[in-house]
Amino acid sequence: MVLIIQDERTPNRAILTGIAAVLNRGAKKFISPNDLKITYYSWTCVTNCILPEYQWFRLVKEKYELTSVPKIYSLLTPERDGQQLSVKIKAPIPMTIAVLPSKFADQIYDKPDTMSSALSNTSCKQRGVQSLTFDCHFNLTDGPQSLVIKPDTSFSGHKKAEIELQTVRCIANCGQ
Repeated sequence: MVLIIQDERTPNRAILTGIAAVLNRGAKKFISPNDLKITYYSWTCVTNCILPEYQWFRLVKEKYELTSVPKIYSLLTPERDGQQLSVKIKAPIPMTIAVLPSKFADQIYDKPDTMSSALSNTSCKQRGVQSLTFDCHFNLTDGPQSLVIKPDTSFSGHKKAEIELQTVRCIANCGQ
């Protein structure tokens, strides 16, 4: 790194004022100050200068008929910590929706009454929603993930809900 400071004042005046201040040991005469602006630039490479490229991918877009049995989608095994998932739901009645490790989703499918205890194992959940878009972030150590959707209330007739799931995946330079 190099720092260059250039004095743009008249050279002779600056030198003479400086010499006079040294010779005249009485009152010090100060030369006029410069405005100094320092801007830092960094040209460092980050991970071999080839950054990963990410893109949104649709995992699910479906309109389905509601039942009292929870709807479960096996999503994916996350590529990395913090991988983003966007969840969009539109339903005629309040719903509970959660992204859980697949082992908990399997338990809910077998025993729907275990849903409330399984929800304690995730921060990616919404209760009582009818129309909502929200984002979640995966934790790599949780392994394969599933989405669980269940009506909060009983209902009659043929009602349909819409669900759309998207995630961000690495498409180039992923091993960097």
